[in-house]
Amino acid sequence: MENKVLISVVTVSYNAVSTIEQTILSVINQTYPHIEYIIIDGGSTDGTVDIIKKYADKIAYWVSEPDKGIYDAMNKGTRISTGDFLIFMGAGDLFYTLDVVKNFVVQIRHLNVIYYGNVIFKGIGKKYLGKFNKIKWATANISHQAIFYPKQVYATYAYNTQYRVYADYAYNLNLLKEKVKFVYINKVIALYDMTGFSANNCDEAFQKDYRNLLLNSIGAFAYYIGRCIRCLYLIKIALKKSFVSV
Repeated sequence: MENKVLISVVTVSYNAVSTIEQTILSVINQTYPHIEYIIIDGGSTDGTVDIIKKYADKIAYWVSEPDKGIYDAMNKGTRISTGDFLIFMGAGDLFYTLDVVKNFVVQIRHLNVIYYGNVIFKGIGKKYLGKFNKIKWATANISHQAIFYPKQVYATYAYNTQYRVYADYAYNLNLLKEKVKFVYINKVIALYDMTGFSANNCDEAFQKDYRNLLLNSIGAFAYYIGRCIRCLYLIKIALKKSFVSV
C-alpha cells in the first residue's frame, strides 16, 4: 500500500488540562509524517485551550466551543477529517509507541475495511481482549482507541448521540449489521485511560436497546451465548465479593 496514506487522529476534550498535553505529544511525535491532527474541545475553562494553542502549528484543525456531549464532538471530528483512515485518541489516551501509525500503515491492504488492534489499560498494564468474534461482540466492545476507520465508513455513518456513553459500541454493532469488514492486527495501538468518560458512567438508552442492537448485528445464537457468559461473570464477581466480606 502507498506509504502516503493520510491518517486523521481526532482528540475530543473538555477540561483536560492535566492529561491533554501527553496525548498531543504522543500524536505529533509519531514517526509517520502523513497525519492530520484534529482537536475538538468542548469549551474548556481550565487551561486546556492554552495547551492546545501551544501546539497549534502541529495541529491541522482545532476548535473550542460548547457541544452536546462526547459523541456530538466526535461527529464534528468525522465531518472535518479528510484522512484515508481515522482514529480517535481521547485526552489522556496515548499511542503505545511513537511508531504505531507507521507500523499500522504498512499493514493496510484495503482502503474500505476497518482495522483494529489492542489497547493496554494505563496503570494496570492489562491488554484488552484481542481478536473479536461474534460471541465476544456480545460481551464487549473494541476500544475506539484501537480502531482505524476508513473514510468510506466514518464519512457515511455518524454516532447516535442518544447514547451518551456507549454510542461507539452501538456504532460498531451497526457496522457489523451493515456487513462492514473488521480486520484484526495483533499490535498494541494505545494506552487507554480508564478514568475516561465511558469507563465511569452508565447509559440507560443504550441498555434499553442493547438486546436488539446485538440481535440485529450478531444474531440470536451469539447473543444468547454472550448472555450466559455475562451471567457467569456476574456470578463470579458476586461470589468473590461475598468471599472477601466473610
